[in-house]
Amino acid sequence: MKRSIVYFSGSVLLIAFLIVCFTTTEVEAGKDYYQILGVARDATVKQIKKAYRDLSLKWHPDKNKGDKAAQDKYVEITTAYEVLNDEDKRRIYDQYGEEGLKEGGGRQRGGSPFDIFSNFGFGGGHSHQQRNEQPKGQSITIPLEFTLNDIYNGKSMSVGYRKQVLCPKCRGTGAKNAEDVATCPDCKGSGTKVVTQQLGPGFITQTQRTCDKCGGKGKIVKSTCPFCKGSKVSTDDDFFTIIIERGMPNGHQISFESQADENPDETPGDVHFKIVTVPHRRFARDGDHLKVNMSISLLEALIGFSKNLTHLDGHQVVIEKKDITKPGETIKIAEEGMPHHNFPSQIGDLFVLFTVVMPTSLTEDQKTEITKVLGTSSLPLMDN
Repeated sequence: MKRSIVYFSGSVLLIAFLIVCFTTTEVEAGKDYYQILGVARDATVKQIKKAYRDLSLKWHPDKNKGDKAAQDKYVEITTAYEVLNDEDKRRIYDQYGEEGLKEGGGRQRGGSPFDIFSNFGFGGGHSHQQRNEQPKGQSITIPLEFTLNDIYNGKSMSVGYRKQVLCPKCRGTGAKNAEDVATCPDCKGSGTKVVTQQLGPGFITQTQRTCDKCGGKGKIVKSTCPFCKGSKVSTDDDFFTIIIERGMPNGHQISFESQADENPDETPGDVHFKIVTVPHRRFARDGDHLKVNMSISLLEALIGFSKNLTHLDGHQVVIEKKDITKPGETIKIAEEGMPHHNFPSQIGDLFVLFTVVMPTSLTEDQKTEITKVLGTSSLPLMDN
């Protein structure tokens, strides 16, 4: 990254003064929330909750009435717990400290010297929000197969997902100890440096460049985490509870916000589970309706029938006709289709398509009897 600005000599002293004041301002070291709760940096949520519970009982104002120091201690404990018990806040705190939380979760770089000039109308600076906003990581979509029975009845299941997480030992700093992460002495935590050059009498140029000492991170790591070898990340298994609601449409996505792979300096992306319906051997879905094929004999097609159809949840649906059924005919059974997603009390319809199974052969006696019943008249020829 590189930007240059040229100034007249009449403003050189003022500009130089502002740059020196700005770039020499350091962020005051924040409180160690882990030390306040008495837990290690790789403490689990359960350990953090237990530590808070024990300390809050000890320092609660009701047990230390009139003790201002105890009240302050209780507030300090509660603040530390609120940060470390929240995964997003904890991740920001681990990488940027207390000041990172105050600045909305972005890198604490102290800003760019060029931002001073934008405040005076010179332009060239980045907004405070742009500097401090963490980019969001890549989201992932995972297809999950479910049967039509699952969609009709509803189902709950646990799904495992192996993902990249911030190193549980160093919490994404890459350092062996928390105190081994320090503000870069060259850029004072800004991630950039300003190089000033004299172009000629009355003119100077200032070029903003990425700090070569910290690589633009604003931090220097003085040791290496033995667990992740300084990579700041490792892998872990995460588990999600997937709830399939009745009537959920094919292709529907169940999303878990900020649960994808973790990386330093960014907010995790989302995990989307996409519902894929496996074809059923008998039923076919059409929105909130169901379709099914049913075979009947020639005799049933002529004199009528009554049959039981086993539905997706096991209950029996009576399919009957008392008159002649034509091959390819379809009948509708009201409210025997799929539940409507979000309104499962509303049920679609079931459509039954009939296939008439013809006999493969007839005896002479059968032919005679059929002729007696149906007669020998034939259908008139159709003109083309």
